[in-house]
Amino acid sequence: MSLKAVVMAGGKGTRLRPITYSIPKPLVPIAGKPCIGYVLDSYYEAGIKDAIITAGYKFESLIKGVLQFKQSDQNILFSVEKEAAGTAGSIKLISKFIDDTFVVGSGDTLIDFNVAKIVDFHRKSKAKITIVLTTVEDPSQFGIVEMKDNLITRFLEKPTPDQAFSNLINAGLYIMEPEILDYIPAGQPYDFAKQLFPLLLGEGIKIHGYIGEGTWLDTGRPNDMIRANQLMTEKYGTAMNGENLSGKLIINSFMKDIRGADIQGPTYIGSSVKIGKGTVIRKSAIYDNVQIGDNVVIEDSILMDNVKVNDGSKLVKSVIMKGTSIDKSCEVHESVLAPQLKLQSNSRVYNVSLSSDVIEEENSS
Repeated sequence: MSLKAVVMAGGKGTRLRPITYSIPKPLVPIAGKPCIGYVLDSYYEAGIKDAIITAGYKFESLIKGVLQFKQSDQNILFSVEKEAAGTAGSIKLISKFIDDTFVVGSGDTLIDFNVAKIVDFHRKSKAKITIVLTTVEDPSQFGIVEMKDNLITRFLEKPTPDQAFSNLINAGLYIMEPEILDYIPAGQPYDFAKQLFPLLLGEGIKIHGYIGEGTWLDTGRPNDMIRANQLMTEKYGTAMNGENLSGKLIINSFMKDIRGADIQGPTYIGSSVKIGKGTVIRKSAIYDNVQIGDNVVIEDSILMDNVKVNDGSKLVKSVIMKGTSIDKSCEVHESVLAPQLKLQSNSRVYNVSLSSDVIEEENSS
């Protein structure tokens, strides 16, 4: 018997559309690594090499993406759901593969915790189930918990401001013993937070809580995705203080190809990126094979693979998907441009998500 890990990765990522029309949410890039990569690496660093990924939406892309970045000695089993089984229901489907303590995490939330410490706490507490918690400023979009002496006493999903009794939330990472699976009914959708956990409390099962050490972020919206790239570049980047380089940076391109630009961290620069003279890049993520012209300004944005931005354009708080081309003197603010778009010269795009093939000149929202 050995410790196994599960990653729940079957959701559709509806809040992140149109980005998730082309890629599953767990593969959204964060500082050079797909979102799901952080929880898998957290498992691996804790010595857990056997993982099961529950998949559904765009499972072919998900499987291909995971196999490209996983550790060479990591063993990954995929469970593909024909119909949505719910968070707990997806684990019930793979119960025959679980014979010892196991870890469950979400593949579409940024989770970069010290899993070894959590497992150690779980075992020393002789817990049947441990829920990892984190704190947020606004708990209204999450499931909050009340905890006393490391035991959870109450749950409430998505409280209104007057209902919120805590800013401790369920971080979507659990350590469980196999017998917990007996409480999950087979053959029907079933949810951890809404159904299983209240049931366990009602049955008198002690639910332990542990405040996670590390980084956690819900990446449900484009702004969250941008923030996630900044957070992880700040965490894993190298501090630089040169003539044109400042702050925490991760740079995988040749310096000669970006030397003419002013790059301010936290910024991620992928491979084979070329940046023109007089261009300023602040707090952004620029992925592989991106070409950026002269006198361009990019702030708080993400440019995915093979994007081209021509001279004099400005991008602010936006996500530009793969293969999109932005011509000269354009402005894009707080928007998402879907893959393979062609934005004509002098276009202005504000607060929209664009998914057509060609955007005519002088478009505005």
